[in-house]
Amino acid sequence: MTDHNNTDTNAMSGDRLVETFPRASLTADSGHVDRLELPAEPAERVPVDTVLGPVLAGSYPHDLFSHQATALDALATGESVAVATSTSSGKTHVYGLQIARQLLDAGVLTADGSRATDRNDAATALCVYPTKALTGDQQEALDELYETLGLDIRVRIYDGDTTGDRREIRENADVVLTNFAGLNVYLEHHDRWSRFYSALDLVAVDESHSYTGIQGMHVAWILRRMKRVADYWGGDPQYVLTSATIGNPGDHSSTLVGEPVTVVDEDGSPRGQRDLVLWNPPPSERHQNETDSTADVPGSSGDLDLTAGRSGPDSGSDPTAGVSGSDDSEAGFVTDRVPASVEAPRVFDHLTAHGVRSLLFCPSRKLTELSVKRAREHHRSNARAYDTASPELAGYNAGLGRQTRHAREQQFKTGALAGLATTSALELGIDIGSLDATVLMGYPGQRQSFWQRIGRAGREGSRSLAVMVADHRTLDQYVVDNPEYLLETDVEDAVVDTSNNSVFATHLLCAADEIAVDETDAGGFAGETRLRAAAQMWREAGFVDGYLEGGVHYCGPGRPQTRVNLYGTNETDYRLQVTDDTDTGRGEPDLDLEPVARNRAYRDYHEGAVRLQNGQQFEVVAVDDDRPQPVVELEPVDRDYYTQTRRTVNVLDATSERQRTVNGFTVHFGHGTVLVHHHSYDQMYVHNSEPKQQAIPTGNPPIPMDTQLCWVEVPDEVETALVRKYQGYGVETGVDPDETDAPHLGYVAGLHAAEHATIQTAPLELRVDKNDLGGLATLVLDTHYTHDGYDELGESVGESMAAATHAIERRAAELSEPPSSGWFVYDGVEGGLGFARAIYEDIESLARRARDQLRDCGCGQPNGCPACTFDENCGNDNQPLLRASAVEVLDQLVGDADRDALAEYLPDDPGGDRRPTVFYA
Repeated sequence: MTDHNNTDTNAMSGDRLVETFPRASLTADSGHVDRLELPAEPAERVPVDTVLGPVLAGSYPHDLFSHQATALDALATGESVAVATSTSSGKTHVYGLQIARQLLDAGVLTADGSRATDRNDAATALCVYPTKALTGDQQEALDELYETLGLDIRVRIYDGDTTGDRREIRENADVVLTNFAGLNVYLEHHDRWSRFYSALDLVAVDESHSYTGIQGMHVAWILRRMKRVADYWGGDPQYVLTSATIGNPGDHSSTLVGEPVTVVDEDGSPRGQRDLVLWNPPPSERHQNETDSTADVPGSSGDLDLTAGRSGPDSGSDPTAGVSGSDDSEAGFVTDRVPASVEAPRVFDHLTAHGVRSLLFCPSRKLTELSVKRAREHHRSNARAYDTASPELAGYNAGLGRQTRHAREQQFKTGALAGLATTSALELGIDIGSLDATVLMGYPGQRQSFWQRIGRAGREGSRSLAVMVADHRTLDQYVVDNPEYLLETDVEDAVVDTSNNSVFATHLLCAADEIAVDETDAGGFAGETRLRAAAQMWREAGFVDGYLEGGVHYCGPGRPQTRVNLYGTNETDYRLQVTDDTDTGRGEPDLDLEPVARNRAYRDYHEGAVRLQNGQQFEVVAVDDDRPQPVVELEPVDRDYYTQTRRTVNVLDATSERQRTVNGFTVHFGHGTVLVHHHSYDQMYVHNSEPKQQAIPTGNPPIPMDTQLCWVEVPDEVETALVRKYQGYGVETGVDPDETDAPHLGYVAGLHAAEHATIQTAPLELRVDKNDLGGLATLVLDTHYTHDGYDELGESVGESMAAATHAIERRAAELSEPPSSGWFVYDGVEGGLGFARAIYEDIESLARRARDQLRDCGCGQPNGCPACTFDENCGNDNQPLLRASAVEVLDQLVGDADRDALAEYLPDDPGGDRRPTVFYA
């Protein structure tokens, strides 16, 4: 294993990477690579004896980093703290030392570190981690700290994997380490924990930035339930939240724990030199052999005049075809590039073949497996460039079973594996030993995640290399064109929305089961009006009895805590298993894979889907929904393709809860029903991700989802003018020539492009994965609303996308007034994530980012490209799209365009053609 404390023997610079990579055209001045050198920074330290008492200061091996000292000083005055500093900056020692200090102050430990009493009734601590693997690592870290300090502190893990005497842990542990899934369940039996909760002085929430969206909602309510239990038994804990750098650590932390926190975000830890390489893959020809890594394809692209008139490709041209541009061209743009999913594994292989211990971060579980296969193919195809055998590589993701994940962690830590292709599962601080380099397959969506991932390499001040291989999509191309964006001080906000009533109601049941809910919970746990409404709902459903005045008691089926799903709402999990006649070599059909939620099962595990697991392909041969836990059956296959699912969506019964006016546009926040239909799938060749067969039906019904929405209504005069201004546009929007006769086509194609751009640039403003969002652009917003006199469409047509479409068309024909046009953005999880609300509140900044990306893209295509308008999740195959009209709509929304300039396009007669009932996902 490389010892980075003494040498940088295996470190590779950005220059050396470019020089040695086996592609003749990839040179220092090729334009494909941008290198940044981030200098080393020294530590800022504070004398330990000015912060800690003599017992701890005398045995602590070095002075404290300045942020550790600041946090410990705040804790000493009774404050709760959020420590938001870089990876490996000693955040564990903040709460570790505070625990030690509390045990000494409470008299549990003597001055020499031995125990003053065997039973600890005075000071306990609870530490909660996002994964079991991280829990085990942190037990080792705390045990090592206390051994160094000479303190007899009992640190124990209590989770689903705990074996042995659980009662002994509950009755004797000073520090209990667990995860929120476990804590959620254990709160039901809090009477068994009375000793622990009565003495609870500190709660540590590690990697708190990871709790956003639906998981963050659940964690916030679990912490509030835990506080009720602690209050009941007499405990009064402080909180320490350790976080990566986020834009709103104070607001996020206080929302999670329900009380104020002091933010400590001035990082005093050292950082070694880091070479950062932004690697934009070279031009690719649509039909070239992707395993041939020597070809760049020259070409050209035209500029697009976004100000007026028709321009663009000739009639009938395919704007998504393999027309390549030269990086040396004036526009500096190419319409098609080698995908990051192909290029990043090549870089990964090259680094590990040179002895550089590396992680490859991938955006999906599927790509962790494909990447290992592609890395090996690259090594075989370039055998003359390497004088060693292919390095030992493996995939790592949360879908693998616990035993497989643990084995691979240990294999990497000991050097048996040279590299791991991982999802965000290894973004957190799991100890897998020292690293030399990280490779990112595409921009991960947030600067916080970007720095967290590259921070895994080069710990303890050693030199490191980070390579981001860009994809040909909006965010990636924005980052490679604007590398200074990565260095900006502002980082995305983490979003947690505790207003989600579905999640709140679920946790109210749990709270009532644990301790009766009464008037004393008003204000602390939730507002009185909200408590009464939820209690009445559950009382009428037969799950609780009583009233707040005398106490609301749970009376439903046992263990309501099992209704809580931290990664969703209440979806049914599908179990994955191989067919009964398959011999796995282990005596029984077992893949060691975690179950998947229904939405993921419909998307990735429909019949005919081909998945790669542990280097072996499996095909879904049957899905059995008629069981308490549905089952997906897989059998081993050897295919030259994998599968990729298509979807369509529609928005029904939108109800506005809040609205505001922005430069004449009406922006809404509310809720509604979204139908998501994973209707067909494509077979994609493994070696180059090109299609083999497309649009094969899945046979799955649509999934109705009640969620949060944000939507924008375009003013009538803006719509009327832009419809007339762009009524001559047809094939430029990317549609078939036979579909270009609609006068509204150019305008609605702009709405569609604006919707895509809004979603694709959301991660630049919020800590959100764009895959957690969906959208719909429409000429008939009103027909998607809840209307008096109509049944709710979500209830009447939820089983058929065709029926939903027909119902909206019927409503449009019955409207007495022309409806408004605009676009929806929705949260992609039942009940909502809080992201639509955040977009509603920050629409001006987000719209400006989207406008800039559309306007400044150099693709020269009227309908755009993967770097500005195309979205891989588009249910309409990225048709129709028009950048020019999208830019004008967004210009008007942010107030950067003269509204009077549209007057020349307004008709003398306000009447006009009846608009078609069209909507595009």
